[in-house]
Amino acid sequence: MRNIFTPNKTSARFLVEYANEKYHIDSEDVDSENLERYSLIYDLYIKARSYSIMNKIFFWIALTMGIVVLLWPSLGEVISMDFLHSAIVQTTVTGLAALAFAIYSHYKKRQTIVENLMRSAVHSEEAISLLKERIIKEMERIDTGFSFDESFSKVEEKKR
Repeated sequence: MRNIFTPNKTSARFLVEYANEKYHIDSEDVDSENLERYSLIYDLYIKARSYSIMNKIFFWIALTMGIVVLLWPSLGEVISMDFLHSAIVQTTVTGLAALAFAIYSHYKKRQTIVENLMRSAVHSEEAISLLKERIIKEMERIDTGFSFDESFSKVEEKKR
């Protein structure tokens, strides 16, 4: 087994490399069930990688915006521009920082869910037909994203 046990990678990257070794994907006589399982894992990896990229981008934006919000009162005193003292500008910057944190949190949550599905697919002894059905159903749920209808129906259920 090549050296896949290095810490400088995402869990998704590690799991796809581990699955490649576990299911002998690079060999000439790869089993069709192993290939099917690996294709499912690799599909999850593509999604996790996309979430990871978005997560990293919005982490740095959120961190930068958070620092700007913390330093805003000082910036207003150091830089003598009247618009920096405006409550509207300060509220807008704070709102943008909150939005960046929310987007980061959204993609981080999705990345974690997909990595957990990958763990399940790699380490499960479950039959491939059952595994596919379960993972596809979960991916459909993740891909639907945010729905106002679902959010409002949950609020209505809590009121009852």
